[in-house]
Amino acid sequence: MIVSRIASFAAAILVTATSALASDQGQIRDFLKITGFDVAIESIQLGAMAGPGLTGEDPDVFGRQWQDLARDVFEPSAMVDDAVKMLSAVMPQEVLDHGIEFYESPLGQRLVEVENESHLTDDEVKYTEGAEIAAELLESDDLRLQLYKAMGDAIGSTDVAIRSLIEIQVRYLMAAMSVGASDLELDESDLRAILQSQSDIMRDGIEENSLVANAYAYRMIDEADLIDYLAALQDPRMGQVYEILNAVQFEIMANRYEAMASRLDKLTPETEL
Repeated sequence: MIVSRIASFAAAILVTATSALASDQGQIRDFLKITGFDVAIESIQLGAMAGPGLTGEDPDVFGRQWQDLARDVFEPSAMVDDAVKMLSAVMPQEVLDHGIEFYESPLGQRLVEVENESHLTDDEVKYTEGAEIAAELLESDDLRLQLYKAMGDAIGSTDVAIRSLIEIQVRYLMAAMSVGASDLELDESDLRAILQSQSDIMRDGIEENSLVANAYAYRMIDEADLIDYLAALQDPRMGQVYEILNAVQFEIMANRYEAMASRLDKLTPETEL
């Protein structure tokens, strides 16, 4: 259930993690493969190429030009390299070992298999099928609904995602304005306030999308295994794993969207921003 945090949170982790020895990059690369976090990072490119909806714009604003730029800026191997460097600087050895121990287990590897498949599935297919499954779960008040919510609560996914999405949009739009690629005329504090005022709407959308995504990803995992997964996620050490992974994933996203925005003046919009 690799989800997504951002610069200020990453900075905080840098402080808390310095009390423990960080891990070497070779171990981190192994960790990424074992946990499937490498696939989660690589799949960021797919979301970026699908359109700039994450940043609040019309998905068709730049057409194929956007896809070409996103393919370049969100180059998968470069993002994984960045993740390795960040994680090797902040991931305590004890936390790394704990994450590896769980995800190397038969249940852990089965979960990684289905999560990786979900990351790489076309969004339209994933959300169409996931919505149908979620509707059935809601109609029958299935236990899986409680498990999915508890899994998200264990890693703070909704609150993290809201703060992260606001940060990504701020950095993206400020960069776009700085190169004249947006007609917005706002200072950073005003932009943050506007986006923060929409946090309740964001929360509803994130929770709905999370349910649909989980319904699809874990459709072949039985309830007993989901209960065991929840127990693993509620371990404080696993909480640290996800706190660090979330921070790194969203910092990578924010850096890339900011870089992309700084190059928008080279594109020809099909519609105004």
